[in-house]
Amino acid sequence: MRLGFYNLQGGTGKTTVAINLAYYLSEKAKTIYIDCDLYAGTSGILFGYENDPHNLNSYLSGNSSLDEVIHTYNNLAIIPSDVSPDAFNADMDFERFAEMVDILEETYDIIIFDLPPNITEGNLLFSSIDKKLINKMIIVGEDSIPGIVNTLKTQELLTAIGIGVTGTIINKYRGIVDFEDILDNVIALLPYDKKVEEQWALNKPVVEIKSKFGRELIYLAEDLAHVYIEKDLAAMRALKLAKELMGLAEDEE
Repeated sequence: MRLGFYNLQGGTGKTTVAINLAYYLSEKAKTIYIDCDLYAGTSGILFGYENDPHNLNSYLSGNSSLDEVIHTYNNLAIIPSDVSPDAFNADMDFERFAEMVDILEETYDIIIFDLPPNITEGNLLFSSIDKKLINKMIIVGEDSIPGIVNTLKTQELLTAIGIGVTGTIINKYRGIVDFEDILDNVIALLPYDKKVEEQWALNKPVVEIKSKFGRELIYLAEDLAHVYIEKDLAAMRALKLAKELMGLAEDEE
C-alpha cells in the first residue's frame, strides 16, 4: 500500500505525523518511510542520518544504489532526503523515483510518502502524477484559520488530480477553530504538545516518548491499521500470491 501525507501549507507537522505513524506501523507490517522533500527534508536529522551521503537525492542523481539509501531505525526502513545545501546542486532524474517505488513494493507492505508542501517541479507527487504512485492520501492540517483554509484547498487540489483522500488529521489541536461543519472526514485530532520537540533533540520518534501527542497518535495508528490498512494488505497479498501461482502454472506448461 502506498500512503502519502500532504498539505499545500508548510509547518502543519506533517513530517512528525508521517514519521511516527510509519514507525508505529512498522511493528505490524513491513514499512518504509520516504522523505520526499528533496530540498527541505528533516527526517535525516531526527534519525541521525544528516551526515550520511546516501539519501533520496543521491539516488535520483545516480550517485547511490537503492541498497545504500535505505537506512533503518528498529523495524522501520527509511530513505531520508539530503539535509545539506548540496541538495540544491543535484541533477535528479525523477523517472528513477517511479522505478524505485515499483521495486520497493516487492519488499514492503506499506510505503509512506512524506511530501513537501508545494506544487513545484521538486514535488515528487506532481513530477510523477501520471504514474499514480500514491493510492491513498492523508491530509495533515493544523488548528488555525489559515490552516483550515489551506486544508480545504489541498482537498480540492487532490480531488482535481484524481488522488483519493483517506482522511484529514487536524494537528496541534487546541480548540481554536470550529471546523466540524467545514471539513469532511476528519479522522483524528492530535493535541498541541510541547514534548513533540523532544524527538528532534533525542533522535527518536515521539511515540517512544510519554506524551499526549504520542498517545493519541498510537490510537490513530491502531485505527488506520484495522480500518484502512489490513483490508488493503490482505487484498495485495492475495493478488501477489495469485500472480505467483499463475507464474508457476505457466512454467509447468
